[in-house]
Amino acid sequence: MNRFLAALMVLAALLLAACTRELPPPEEQIRTLVSEAREAAEARDLSALRGLIADDYRDARGRDKGDLVNILRLVFLRHQSVHLLTRVHDVRFPEPGRASLTVYVAMAGRPFPERDIGLIRADLHRFDVTLRESGGGRWQAEDIHWRRPDRSDWPF
Repeated sequence: MNRFLAALMVLAALLLAACTRELPPPEEQIRTLVSEAREAAEARDLSALRGLIADDYRDARGRDKGDLVNILRLVFLRHQSVHLLTRVHDVRFPEPGRASLTVYVAMAGRPFPERDIGLIRADLHRFDVTLRESGGGRWQAEDIHWRRPDRSDWPF
């Protein structure tokens, strides 16, 4: 019985420590999310990317989560190899639990060193993203607007 009680006390202490663990600041959480999204895209992991999109996702063009997942599926079908270079710019918190940011992405079919960004052939994109905190320091996209950036606003 004493071993059982000791094990129960250790379990309670571990649970308490896990519950009181401090989360990183929201901006760090969002930068981590962008890194996770880049890694999932490069791995062509549609399931992981799907999890980063809110179930009630809806953008200005009326696309929902399913539409966005289908766009990603098409990108992966067209590109057998995806390599990305990302730059997070302008993270804002208009209200608690909400964030908006701009992410610039260079996409190429082969790996490229960052120092050669001006020399590579890559598709350049600007993503304006609205995120909602989904609990436990996790964020999900609820709106994404993307376009080709002007070279003047490219941060590389």
